Amino acid sequence: MRVMRLNLMQRLGAWGAALVPALVLGLLPGCGGGGDGGRDGGQPPPLTFPVSVSVTGNGKVTSISGIDCGSTCTTNIPPNTSITLVASPAAGQQLQSWGGACAGTAGNSCTVTVAQAVSITTSFSALPVALNVNVSGDGRLTSQPAGIDCGATCSAQFAASSRVVLTATPGQGQVLQSWGGACAEAAGNTCSLTVSQATTASARFTAQPRGVQLGVVVTGSGAVRSQPAGIDCGNTCNAEFAEATVVVLTAQPAAGQVFQAWGGACRGTGSTCTLTMSEARSLTAAFIAATGALPAWGLAAELETSDDFNVTEDGLVHQVNAIAANGNAMVIWQQPDGQPNGGVSKVYSRLYVAGQGWQPSVQVPGMSDFANRQLVGGLLFLDNQGVATWIRPGLDTRRFTATGGWTAPFNPPTAPSGAGQLSSAVMDEAGNVRALTNGNDVYSLTLPAGGSWRDWVRLDASGSLNTDAADLARSGNGSAMAIWVERNPGDANDSMKAARFDPTGGWQAPVTIDNSFDDVDQTSPPRVVMDGAGNAMAVWEQGGAIQVARYTAGAGWAAPASFDAGTLSTQDVKIRVAMAANGRAVVAWQSGLFAIKTVRFAPGEGFSTPVVATPYGLDRELGIDEHGNAQLVYVAVDQWPDPTSPEISVYARQMPWGQAWGPQALLETRTGGIKTGLAVAFTAGGAAVASWAQNDTVSGVRNSLWANVRR
Repeated sequence: MRVMRLNLMQRLGAWGAALVPALVLGLLPGCGGGGDGGRDGGQPPPLTFPVSVSVTGNGKVTSISGIDCGSTCTTNIPPNTSITLVASPAAGQQLQSWGGACAGTAGNSCTVTVAQAVSITTSFSALPVALNVNVSGDGRLTSQPAGIDCGATCSAQFAASSRVVLTATPGQGQVLQSWGGACAEAAGNTCSLTVSQATTASARFTAQPRGVQLGVVVTGSGAVRSQPAGIDCGNTCNAEFAEATVVVLTAQPAAGQVFQAWGGACRGTGSTCTLTMSEARSLTAAFIAATGALPAWGLAAELETSDDFNVTEDGLVHQVNAIAANGNAMVIWQQPDGQPNGGVSKVYSRLYVAGQGWQPSVQVPGMSDFANRQLVGGLLFLDNQGVATWIRPGLDTRRFTATGGWTAPFNPPTAPSGAGQLSSAVMDEAGNVRALTNGNDVYSLTLPAGGSWRDWVRLDASGSLNTDAADLARSGNGSAMAIWVERNPGDANDSMKAARFDPTGGWQAPVTIDNSFDDVDQTSPPRVVMDGAGNAMAVWEQGGAIQVARYTAGAGWAAPASFDAGTLSTQDVKIRVAMAANGRAVVAWQSGLFAIKTVRFAPGEGFSTPVVATPYGLDRELGIDEHGNAQLVYVAVDQWPDPTSPEISVYARQMPWGQAWGPQALLETRTGGIKTGLAVAFTAGGAAVASWAQNDTVSGVRNSLWANVRR
C-alpha cells in the first residue's frame, strides 16, 4: 500500500501532492469511505492560482493568457503555467520598471511560471526630453541637475517637466553678453527652464568691455545725475561706464535757478540727455538764475482821437504793429478824420517808448484814399535804435525815425515775372530784412539796414506749377528757412516744400517735407519757426490733422508728426507756432468749434500731449520768450460755454515752461461790446504789443483803436 501510494504521488506530481492527503483521509467522493460511488466519473476539480497585475503611469500590460490590464486586474491561471506579460507604453511614455514577481526584469516582457498566487507591478513614465545648448565665445554652461557641461557636453536628456537651471560662467576676460533660445528672456548669469519638450538654449560671451570716462562740468547752481548710477554732480562729476552703456543724464536746477542748456557731448535745452558711451565723453550743464515775475500787461490805451469816425471799415481793421527788443512799440492804422470828408481815409502811426508811454500820433505823408480801400497792410519792423521799417504788400517801403519822421516810399528793382506780392519777412538784430514774395513762384530778396532792396533769388523749382502761402523764419546763427505750398505735377493736390538759406552758401535746393498724398489745406497758411542753432519747425494742415515737421541742422527734415486728427475746426484752424532760441516751442490751432489747443516741444524730450489752452477763442496770436514761457492772446466771449453776456473781449493766458496754461486775463477796459481786428507782436524777451478795434460803448456803433503793451 505504501509503494502504491508512493508511485501514485510520483505520477501525480505537484497536483498529486495536494490530492493524495485527501484520498487517504477519505474526503474525496468516490474514493472509498462510502458516498455515492463515483458520481463525478473519478475526475478531480481544476485548481488555479490568482495572478494580479497593477499598472501605474500611462500604458498597459497584456498576455496571450487573457491579461489586458490598463490599471489593476486579476486573473486565475492553472498551476505550473508559464505566462508572458508584455508592457506597452502609451505614446511619449516608456517602461520605467517591473515589480513583484517580475522585479529585476529588463525589457518590455516578463515570463513567470505560476506555482502560487502571483503579484506583478508595472510602472510607466514619460520619455526623457533633450536639452541642447550652444555656447559662442569663451565661456561654459553647466546644469543643475547634472548633465550639461558645455564646452564638453552640450546635450543631455532630462525627465519630462524637470526644472533645469543653467549657469553661465565666462572665461577669463569675458562677460556674458546675452542668452538666446529658450533663455532669451533670462537676466543675469543663470537661466531656469522647465524642460517639457526638446529644448534649445544658447549663451553668448564677449570680451569684457573697456571702461570709458564720462565727465560733467556744471555752471550755475544745480545738479546732474546719471542712470545707471555714477554721476552725481555737484559731488561726483566723473565716472567710468562700460563701453556701449546707454547713460541718461538728468539736470536738476537748485531753488531759484532754471536749466539753460547742455554743451559738449549733449545738446539742447531739455532736462535730460541720453548718451551711448562708445568713447570717453565730456559735457557741460548750465543753470541760470530764474527770472523774476514774467512780463505783465499794462492798461489799455486808446490810440486815436477821431471820435466821429470809425477805425473799422466793413468790420475790418487795417493795421500793423511791431515791438522792439528794448520794449519800444509802434502801431500803424488807417481811418477817416473828416478832412476833406468822412469818406477819405488817411494813415497814422503812433510810437510807444518804454518808460514814457505812447507818443503823439503821426500821419504818414502821401497816403490817403477812399475809406473803403485798404491802405494799411504788409509787415512792420522796429529795431532798438527806433527805426521802423514798413513794407506794404507790393513791396513799397518806408522808414521812420523819431527825429526825421516817415521817408518817401522806395521799391525793389523790377520784380521778376511770377514774383507776386509780399508773403513773409524777418528782421535780424542788426536791422537787416529778408523777405519772401509769392505769386506763381517764390522769391527772396534782402533789405540791408539803412540801404536799398537787392538780390531777387528764386527759391522754388516748380516750373509752371503754382506756389502759394510762403512763410519765412530766421535763426540767430544767420541761417533761414522758407516753406511754401506747391501744386503736385499730374494731380490737383498740393505738397509742402522747404528751402534753407546757408550764410556761406546761400539758398539750397528745395525739398518736399510732407509724406502724404492728401492735399495741403491752405485755409490756414503754414507756419515755420527756427531756434538759435539753425533747427526749424514747420506746421500745416493736411489730411484732417495738424502736421508738424522738424528740421535738425546737419541731419535734415524728419517725417511729420500728426495731431488732433478728425477733430479740427471745419473753419480756419488759425495755425500759430512760436520757438525760443533754446529750441523749446509751442504750436496752437483751433480744434472743434471754438477751442484752442496747444502742443509743446522740447529738444531731447519731444512733443507733449495736446491740451486745450482755452475752450473759446476767435482771433489769436502766440509768442514765446527765451526760456520757453508762452503767451496766448485771443478774442473770446466770457465764461464759455455759459457766457454771462454776448460781450466779446480781448484776453491773454500765459504758460510758464513745464506748467499748465494759467487763467485768462482781460487786456482791455470792456466798455465796448465788440472787439475785432486783433494784431499782436512779440519779442524773444516776452514783451508784446496788442492792438484791436473796440466799440466805444456797449450799445454804440462807433469804434476806436486800442492797444496794450506787455513789458
